[in-house]
Amino acid sequence: MSNQGAQHFRWPVIGHSNIVAYLQNNITNDQVSHAYLFVGPDHTGKKTVADYFVNSLICAVGNNDQAAIRPCGECQHCRQFKNGIHPDIFNVDREINDKTGRLKKNISIEQVRELQDRLNLHSFLNSYKVGIINAAQTLSLEAANSLLKTLEEPSPQTVMIIIVNHLSQLPRTLVSRCQVINFLPVGTKAITDYLISQKIDRKQARNLGSLAFGLPGLAINYYHDSQQYELLRERSRELVAILGANLTARFKLVGDLLTGLEVDSIQLLLNNWLKTLRDVLLIKCGANHLISQPFLAGELSQVAINYQTEKIMAMIKEIEEAKKMLSANVNNKLTIENLVLNF
Repeated sequence: MSNQGAQHFRWPVIGHSNIVAYLQNNITNDQVSHAYLFVGPDHTGKKTVADYFVNSLICAVGNNDQAAIRPCGECQHCRQFKNGIHPDIFNVDREINDKTGRLKKNISIEQVRELQDRLNLHSFLNSYKVGIINAAQTLSLEAANSLLKTLEEPSPQTVMIIIVNHLSQLPRTLVSRCQVINFLPVGTKAITDYLISQKIDRKQARNLGSLAFGLPGLAINYYHDSQQYELLRERSRELVAILGANLTARFKLVGDLLTGLEVDSIQLLLNNWLKTLRDVLLIKCGANHLISQPFLAGELSQVAINYQTEKIMAMIKEIEEAKKMLSANVNNKLTIENLVLNF
C-alpha cells in the first residue's frame, strides 16, 4: 500500500476528532497496528468508528488512487462491506442460545478459534483481513487466553479490533498487546449540531442532545425509537418515586426496576438519575429554563423543596461511586440497594 500523496476520508462521526485523525493517519502513513482496543461506554461511537476504519482499510479505490475519498462506497469491497458479506472481515458476537432464544453469557473459545482459523487463511480479495470482537467484556476466560496467542503472533496484513466497555473487564496481558484507544463522552453541542444537520427540529435536537449523557448513539436511538425515549422519561419518574417513598417501598421499587437489567443498562439508568438530580439543582438555583427534562418540571420542583442542596450533592456523589462499583463487577442489586439506602 503506497503512502504517496494526499489522503481524503469521509467519516461522518459525531465527535472523537482526535481518534478519527489518529486512525486516518495510521492508514495514510501505512502504520496500521495489528491490534486495536476500543474502550468506552456503549453508544459512544466505538463500533461506528471501527466500521469506517475497516471500510477505509479495505476500500479498493482508496488503495489504488491516493486522491480518492475513502471509503468510496462504490467498489466491490465497499459494497460487500455494506452488505455484511466481505470475505475478509469477521465479526464475533455472543451467540443466541437455541433453547432459550436469548444471548449466551459469553463469547466462547470455539468462536475465537474459528476466528483464528479464518484469519490464518490467505485473503480472498487481496485486502486486509480484519477480526472485530464486539462486547469483548463477554469473552470467557478461556476465549480471552486463546485470543492472546493471536495477538502475540499476528499474521501479515491482519488487524484485530476489540471493542470493550472498560479495560478492567479484560486480562492485563491481552490489553498490553493492543493499541488502546479511549472513547470519552461527546460534548452536548456536537451531538445537538449533528442532529440539527439531519434536519431534526432545533428544540428537539437540543433536548435529545442534553438527554444523551454525551453518548451520540443514545440521542439517535431516542429520535428513531419513541419507546426508548418514553422509557427514559419513565426512569426519571421512577427516581422521583424512590425519593418520595419510605425505605420498604424504595427496596420494592428498586427490585422491580432491576429485573432483567444487565450492568450496562444499569449504568445508563444511573446516568439518567444524575441528569435528573442536576435538573433539581438547576431548579433550586432558579434556572428552571435550563433543565433537560421540562416534562418533569413539577415533580422535580417538589424534590427541590424537600431536599437541601447539600443532600442533593451527596446523592450525586453516591451515584458516581455506585457507577464505579458496577464497573468493578460488584453485585448489581446490592450496589443499587445500598445507593437508595443513602438517599
